[in-house]
Amino acid sequence: MSEHRPVLIGLSGGLDSLVAAYLLKIQKRQIYAAVVAGTPEGFQEQGDGLFACHQSESRLKLIKKFCDHLQIPLAVLRPREEFQDAVLEPWHAARIELKRPRHCQNCHSFRLQALWRHMRELKCASLATGHFAKLVRSGPQNAVAIHSSNDLEADQSGLLSQLPQELLQVLELPLSELTRKEVVKIAENFELRPPQRELLFGQCLPLNESTKHWLRLNTPALFSPDVEVHFEDSLEAKHEGVVDLDFGALFPTKDPRPEKARIVAGYDPQRKVVELRHPDAQRDQALLISHCQWSEGVDLSSPLKGYLHQGSGLDDREVYVTPRTLGGALVRLSEGEGVFPIGSDLVVFRRRGKNAKVLVTGVVTELAREWPANVVMVESEDEDLSRQGLVALDKDFNF
Repeated sequence: MSEHRPVLIGLSGGLDSLVAAYLLKIQKRQIYAAVVAGTPEGFQEQGDGLFACHQSESRLKLIKKFCDHLQIPLAVLRPREEFQDAVLEPWHAARIELKRPRHCQNCHSFRLQALWRHMRELKCASLATGHFAKLVRSGPQNAVAIHSSNDLEADQSGLLSQLPQELLQVLELPLSELTRKEVVKIAENFELRPPQRELLFGQCLPLNESTKHWLRLNTPALFSPDVEVHFEDSLEAKHEGVVDLDFGALFPTKDPRPEKARIVAGYDPQRKVVELRHPDAQRDQALLISHCQWSEGVDLSSPLKGYLHQGSGLDDREVYVTPRTLGGALVRLSEGEGVFPIGSDLVVFRRRGKNAKVLVTGVVTELAREWPANVVMVESEDEDLSRQGLVALDKDFNF
């Protein structure tokens, strides 16, 4: 990055991006700032309770006061129609089809793309953010590799791995060598105390009465009929509408016993049937991922050893990744089993620990062959094959 050309810092109003801006100012960089306020007009009044990225007028005033203090020019970007198309419409479509929405991932990419376009308009050399991750550049023309940060609990390398290379090439991460505790300490030294948000990343558009009302108003009657709810092909209940259900969530029941717990697992629009599964049905030793983003230079001709990154922090579970066609891959745990909700994001690193290179990111998808557990009851009348009981299944999907 050229330190003589200006840098655009993307501000969310949160502590991390404000500290990143302060660090750039200390380096005497020429700085511009921008904040993306994309919440559509109809959601402004309840925006703080619906979107983790919502920029209320009071929060925008605080960001402006911060920029005035540091003498940083600030632009407020309001791509509300684009937000509707890129974030709300896919979320609405996923709810109609009873799939796991990816609105926060879509929103993250949308906001970074908006900042990138503004950076180019200003003719800045780079775009800076407050993400916790590391960018590794082996040369000016080579692809940027994403590595985990020094804080595995706060690490956001999986999110950044989903961005295009043209954006990663100009991205700058002032917090890349810091931990969250160190950032909090810096904020205290600078007396930065931004207000806490109501929602965290991943909690946007909760299925409350407000969002249910919006869904009912905006969903055509064809897609919101009363539905039957089935468990193992048997009718369990009737429900007023598929948009009122969350994929992967527990289905409401009056029976508190664990063996009666059910999760929402799918929707058949032809039969108007919602399918339920027992929570243990998600345990498996292997899974398929789609929408794969591979690290540059990865040899896709043979299985690759890696380590899971699921949720916050690195999970030290060893896996083997076998690339498949059409952007998919088989991820096999070397031992044990895990719960991998369909539609959730999965990140595999090359090794354990800090500064680990991202190998592949993807979305957990349906198994090629579904089994409710890792064992099956078998019986045989053949004397040579006489056996009865639970037998472990081969999860290679090729038998």
